[in-house]
Amino acid sequence: MRGVLAGATLLAATLLAAGCSSAGSSGGGTPASSSAAPASTPATASAAVCHDVDALRTSLGDLGNLTYGPNALSKLKTDLTRVKNNLVTLRDTAGTAWRAQIDAMTTALSKLQHTLGTLNSQPSATDAAKAVSTDLAAVTTAGASLLHTASIRCPEASSSPSA
Repeated sequence: MRGVLAGATLLAATLLAAGCSSAGSSGGGTPASSSAAPASTPATASAAVCHDVDALRTSLGDLGNLTYGPNALSKLKTDLTRVKNNLVTLRDTAGTAWRAQIDAMTTALSKLQHTLGTLNSQPSATDAAKAVSTDLAAVTTAGASLLHTASIRCPEASSSPSA
């Protein structure tokens, strides 16, 4: 979580440096809860499920690893797309396993994607950075919950989205 907070701070600086501001209103909402109980699953996981869990963990780590620069926002959007694709793959492979955590993460990812798509509607760069930071933290929380639950079936899967 500290990595995401540091990344969010870096993102705020990036957005401020990019001068990302214009008139508009900010959207409200609260992050999705990721504390739902796991669905019942077979005791042993297939290699494919564990591979998909690992791919998701890696892409979540990349999403939280923000760097300052003119392409920071583009990289964030690309990393977000990769996380979403890995989550869809995991959902398809895992079947009903971890449905509540996957749904919570899907909601958090959609909210972050919407925020990134509407940055120019934020009243200031500070507001834009705060919105992205909040949504990115929600994705990280949902991801950590999913990875923690998945680590029961896939012990190699870290419960932390950072490497």
